[in-house]
Amino acid sequence: MGGQAARGALPDDVVRSLREAFGAEVALRLPQLRGEDPDAVLHAAHALASSAWVVGERAISVLARAVEDQLVEGGPATDLPALVAALEELA
Repeated sequence: MGGQAARGALPDDVVRSLREAFGAEVALRLPQLRGEDPDAVLHAAHALASSAWVVGERAISVLARAVEDQLVEGGPATDLPALVAALEELA
């Protein structure tokens, strides 16, 4: 069963709770993404990639996973500004 179909099967209060938890995750991780510590950026991107997928924020999940991959490969996180901008729109 796909993620969207699974969420449709959940009670509204559960979906609302997941969205609220994701909002708290975004508030926690945005400062880490804006910081200078590459390890903190990597950790934040990894966490957000998973949680964004769960709540149906596919574009954010894909951006976060791209940032994670870029950092793991040792290159610059060229998708980081787009990820931060997308998260700021949610906040």
